[in-house]
Amino acid sequence: MPAFFTKLATLAAVLALAGCSFAPEYQRPSMDMPAEWTVSQSQALQEKWWERFGDPVLNALVEEALGANRNIAQAMARIDQAQAGFGIARDALLPVPAAQGEGARYMARDAMSPIAMRQGGKNTHTFSGILAASWTLDFWGKYWNAAESAREALVATEAAKDNVMLSVAAGTVEAYFWLSAYTWQESIASSVLKNREDSLRIYQNRFDNGQISDLDLLSIRANVETARNALASARMAKSAAETSLAVLLGRSPAEIMKEGSLKAPSSLMTSLKRTPVLPSGIPSDLLDRRPDIRQAEANLRATNYDIGTAKANYFPSFSLTGMLGSASLELNDLLKARNAYTALSGGVTLPLNFWTIKRGVDAAEASKRAAVAAYELTVQTAFKNVRDSLVKQREMANSVAALSRQVEYLQKAVTHARTRYDNGFASYLEMLSTESNLFAAQQALAAAHAQHLASIAEVCLALGGGWKD
Repeated sequence: MPAFFTKLATLAAVLALAGCSFAPEYQRPSMDMPAEWTVSQSQALQEKWWERFGDPVLNALVEEALGANRNIAQAMARIDQAQAGFGIARDALLPVPAAQGEGARYMARDAMSPIAMRQGGKNTHTFSGILAASWTLDFWGKYWNAAESAREALVATEAAKDNVMLSVAAGTVEAYFWLSAYTWQESIASSVLKNREDSLRIYQNRFDNGQISDLDLLSIRANVETARNALASARMAKSAAETSLAVLLGRSPAEIMKEGSLKAPSSLMTSLKRTPVLPSGIPSDLLDRRPDIRQAEANLRATNYDIGTAKANYFPSFSLTGMLGSASLELNDLLKARNAYTALSGGVTLPLNFWTIKRGVDAAEASKRAAVAAYELTVQTAFKNVRDSLVKQREMANSVAALSRQVEYLQKAVTHARTRYDNGFASYLEMLSTESNLFAAQQALAAAHAQHLASIAEVCLALGGGWKD
């Protein structure tokens, strides 16, 4: 029995290997790449790029997100699904085994039963067992191309998972920085509100004693409400950043609803000394490591194989079926050699619906053209992301520096304005205007710090990871 199937497998393998493939030769689409980047020395990606910020709390949060985020869990499940699809496509290249067993009882009263007649009208039994294997020969590479297309689909799915992980890491970093910024803004607004409420009580007494006008008092009250509104806005933004971070971390609904479950230090914005510095020349080969580009190219290669699969339908398909069986009137005689039989058959199927096959080939070729355009757009978008993020990172650093100087100047201006007002050389509205400008500049500085740090994460996201100094 093994020798028979060995001969069948050898014959089918020889015939299958004699086949061919109608898939076009794959070539990566040629694109004009920026020359000033290609001359740079190669930079290896740093896998844990978020560690460049030197914040152990941030490092722990990113690791937690990568282990518990539900988007990543979905991406991992899609990989398992793609692996199963690849296995199914690959199995089409192999023989399909089958086993069948049957037993029948023929009653003596069934006078027309040939078996009953041969047995002298007695009740009889028949038993049979069959082992079979069928194999559709892949002369034209139809199933091989389908398997390779499934392999590329698996590669694309794995790249999509990498892209999700990269996005989750970047999202966690950015959410953490914004949580820090809103915490800082909340602290500033709370302090300003307390000072203005204290000032209101003082100036209310002055108004009661006729020392200040209605206009001054109304302006003071309005400024108190301005600070109270700023505090409410900061708390809302802080809560939204906290819940966004909790979802990224895969926290439970109970933890998401719990206020204050996640905290980021407001001092992070001012105490961070290890802001990553980007290299001046970033080689374009880093963009080949972007998961979305790898995904787009894998999808393109899959459509290339799909054309070969579609064209193979023009040609006849050949199949082989081998069978080894045994039949007996007694169950205990079923496996005896005298009752065994073998059979080998072949078949051919000739397609005649060439118009339908032509439409299938046209559809496959159109899918490839769409995949080429998608790949080129992905590369174009990648370079756009890199350029935009680099410019943003550079200019946000300038913005933080400018706002820091503005806050410093306004703090001095507020000191002078208070002195001038206390000595009667300036109106209260003048001092109030200077204080309001300082408050607005402080709030803007907190947001700019977060934008600056987030822009560095955006650069890492655009590069598909970090870089080696």
